[in-house]
Amino acid sequence: MIDAKYKGLNHKTILYVEDDVSLQKNIKEIFGHFFKEVLVAVDGDDAYTIYIENQNKIDVIITDINMPNTDGITFSKAIRGFDKSIPIVIVSAYTKTDYLLDSIDLNVIKYITKPLTTNKMMALLDKLLEHFKLNSCITITKHIQFDYEANTLWLNKKEIKLTSKESKFLKLLCEYKIVTYDMMVEYLWSYESSPTQNAIKTFIKKLKMKLPDEILKNQQGVGYFVEKS
Repeated sequence: MIDAKYKGLNHKTILYVEDDVSLQKNIKEIFGHFFKEVLVAVDGDDAYTIYIENQNKIDVIITDINMPNTDGITFSKAIRGFDKSIPIVIVSAYTKTDYLLDSIDLNVIKYITKPLTTNKMMALLDKLLEHFKLNSCITITKHIQFDYEANTLWLNKKEIKLTSKESKFLKLLCEYKIVTYDMMVEYLWSYESSPTQNAIKTFIKKLKMKLPDEILKNQQGVGYFVEKS
């Protein structure tokens, strides 16, 4: 199962350019778990054609450098000639200074040296989350992850939808050691009349039904906190 923190990427389409067909197939399969669609090309000429035909839906370009016909740097320069903003990632076995300087000039968001290990893949995905401002997922415990922008909780990889108010409350619980009753009223009911004690109890009861037992704790007379151990 894919880590819930990367679910924000599953509506993105990437163009992956790699002339090693075997490597391309393997990496495409991995990328396919994270992205909506993975378009592939075997060299810069092929990639340029595919990009022109699909530029309205391609969100990211990931390209090798050393390829037949047109190399990755030349291809990237051609793209930058009319698209200054699309994120470009260079993946290459080369560490020559000239290539690194070219990458800086092209404003690539990441330069990765081969082999493309699991750690490097995760670092790339994290960089894309940061670039697209999709890193709204919080790990509460080992088995519980929470995306406050999507109002979604993942419990042992099972997706649980939250109300907007539940999501705001969980975000507070993740940011503070304890969320007091006054904080709840201010942040959750700020534009409504102050809730009754019964309304707060009902709200907590419904949220607890979506959470594992004993994770949401009450400190008598103070407020609520999350037991993360």
